Amino acid sequence: MVSSFRSADFYIVNFNVMGTVCAMSARSLQYYVIERRWASDLQFFGIEAAFLHRLMDDYFVRLCDKTYFEKFKHVGKDLLRLAEERKDADRLLTRQLKYVELMAEDIIPENAEDLAINQVRLEYLMINLNRDYREVKKALFELVESVIKENKLISVINAN
Repeated sequence: MVSSFRSADFYIVNFNVMGTVCAMSARSLQYYVIERRWASDLQFFGIEAAFLHRLMDDYFVRLCDKTYFEKFKHVGKDLLRLAEERKDADRLLTRQLKYVELMAEDIIPENAEDLAINQVRLEYLMINLNRDYREVKKALFELVESVIKENKLISVINAN
């Protein structure tokens, strides 16, 4: 950050973006920082989803057993739904970040109302996505854990 000064209604913050000093309100800068964190979260969700798919592949045969199949099918569908929601969130977030960057570079005027409305939408979307992702991961981990425990039990029984 280069400098900030008190305006009539809000702080104007100057910061450096790719060698250019840009001015925007403190609120817009706060949105930008939050959005960059969300973008990182979405990127990690993609990495984590790939791991979850590999986990499902590794245990596929055992999870297709009648004991686990319905839960396994449900988790698979939920994981696919979350991938689509992640793509939607990524599109909205990318659009919002570009909007804030254009305002910061004084290419378009700052519109605090539109920015706030979009920020609230994104926040609800990210909260729901985080919550749903955790639930799906938990369900998948519990299924895999059950398979592992069952295999250990079968191994013990076969060893005797």
